[in-house]
Amino acid sequence: MGPLRHSLAALMAIGLSPLAAAALLVRPRLRHGLGERLGRIDWSAEESIWVHASSVGEAKAATRLLRALGEAGHRVRASASTLPGREIFRRDLPSLDSSLAPLDHPWCVEAAIGRGRPRLSVLIETELWPSWIAACARHAVPVVVASGRLSDRSFPRYRKLRRLMGPTLRRVAAVGARTDLDADRFVELGVPEARVRVTGDLKLDPPSDQPALAIDLIRALSDAPVVIGGSTHPGEERALLDGMDSAEKAGHGFILVLAPREIGRAHEIVRLCQERLRRVHRRSELEGRHLVPGEVLVLDTLGELAALYATASISFVGGTLAPVGGHNLVEPVHAGCPVLFGPRVENVRKVVEILEVGGAGKRVANSAALAAEIVAGFDDLEACRVRGEIGRETLESHRGSVMQTRTMIEEVLDRCGPSTS
Repeated sequence: MGPLRHSLAALMAIGLSPLAAAALLVRPRLRHGLGERLGRIDWSAEESIWVHASSVGEAKAATRLLRALGEAGHRVRASASTLPGREIFRRDLPSLDSSLAPLDHPWCVEAAIGRGRPRLSVLIETELWPSWIAACARHAVPVVVASGRLSDRSFPRYRKLRRLMGPTLRRVAAVGARTDLDADRFVELGVPEARVRVTGDLKLDPPSDQPALAIDLIRALSDAPVVIGGSTHPGEERALLDGMDSAEKAGHGFILVLAPREIGRAHEIVRLCQERLRRVHRRSELEGRHLVPGEVLVLDTLGELAALYATASISFVGGTLAPVGGHNLVEPVHAGCPVLFGPRVENVRKVVEILEVGGAGKRVANSAALAAEIVAGFDDLEACRVRGEIGRETLESHRGSVMQTRTMIEEVLDRCGPSTS
């Protein structure tokens, strides 16, 4: 790093220090893994492929790519931006080196890349970090974007910064975009067209096996039908409780499982259920209970939602009534469960198209329409089961993104040769 870069990095560090200190005081969780965030990452093997994902959803998709790369004989390691994302790697791939990612500051990424000397860096979806990419370029580490997407919300922001982002994106060795639209957007922002191809969405590839559900959850949910609200945001839990009220008025009882996108909101959701006079339990305090129709289970643990979907008759995925853009719609369908979602699906547009064709996914306009669909589903549960099976078969036909992405990475490795850092 030259004198000018050092000076700019020092100014950044000085300017951000008060904000960082305040953040550590206000949010003590940020202290966990602070050394890793500053670039002090332990590497058991150099010349590995470093796969980075943001949080839980991206980490789950990345595990499939990591397995495929490992099976092909490549040394791999992983990082995540969040503690829950890192926990996914440690739970699903316990023998894999994993850590929190360094902060996108020149000193932090320089420390991490200098210590580990990766052979190649893979960024999942939208993790386009300028300091990271620049540090990789200085160490002759090629950067690949996998399952790349630029959402309707993020693309205009990147486009406004095109002059600043252009040099960063021109350093990217290859982009495997999720869709043709994403590919066009990467090219418009400055990635050379010859380096961009459509490899599909890693999340669409079915998992190699369905995750197992804990015995106590099987027992807890065995006495009644189940409806799951996954990755919910404020307002969406209330809509699902309204749906529960409507179903009961129509003569249908079920257990409602609420899995908030942010686990820290569990206490807020418990309070909401109590205000609605619902008997509510936290997953972490289940203690062998058998739930009955009309009760609510709040999932305040990580890593169990995918397996829970297999127990459900109907599911709803959040961030779709709330103005977020949608979360992982394919996870319930992989488990054979039909899925409902609201109108805000900008981030998952291609998945919605796939699911709506076969009827495995249904869009609802608002909370009243969600309640009506829940009632309709319980009026004909066999039709729900068939929709779930059709959805699972439909996703099978889209298998292949992991292998296409692995091929792209290996082509970059062959073209660039071993790292010279």
